[in-house]
Amino acid sequence: MTVQEETQQEPRLGVDVIGFGVGEFAYLLNVFEGPARDRSVSVFRAGELVDDITLATAGASSLLARDLAAVDDDGDLGVKGVAAAVATALGQAGSWTELSLLTEDSMDNVVLLEAPGVALMLQPRLLGTWFVFAQDPSISSAEATLRVVRKHVAENPGGTAYLVFKSLDAEKHLLVRRGADSWATGIPNFATDEVAETEGLDDAGLLRAIQECRGEA
Repeated sequence: MTVQEETQQEPRLGVDVIGFGVGEFAYLLNVFEGPARDRSVSVFRAGELVDDITLATAGASSLLARDLAAVDDDGDLGVKGVAAAVATALGQAGSWTELSLLTEDSMDNVVLLEAPGVALMLQPRLLGTWFVFAQDPSISSAEATLRVVRKHVAENPGGTAYLVFKSLDAEKHLLVRRGADSWATGIPNFATDEVAETEGLDDAGLLRAIQECRGEA
């Protein structure tokens, strides 16, 4: 399983969205090996998927049918286009951000994957499918995260967000809620079961909090 060079079809945030079925996703998780891929498997709770050879084979067939994979002169199958970008993000990421977007009676999820030259957001949908769209290249990953949280709260007054920032060997957690005219954040301490809260933040303050959790401030 390989990644071919053709990646110019990468989708654009908010413009192009492409879906991958559960078999396709299982196959893409198996393109690379190594600790980054293993971390992605953990983030997506996909341990059973990647071990299911029949499922991955069906996914490969589906990618071929959609012209997202091709067989080279040596008979090897390689993913291309958007599928190559997704496989690279899954297999070579150095940063994973899990966004749980909460309301009183629902939860939605977004995962931001960042690998060299590739930053993609993935969102689960029905029947194990995933929608994929690229991060807007004109903004930073911290700004993209803030944008998702702001959109969620604007569409769901009273909604909150729970963010988990992961690297290969560490993770940080951040709770976010919107007050009447400002943001509040909370950093949980799992050892003491306490949350260190900061209130009265504007958008810039929330952005700084996100950057600090990402190790950028």
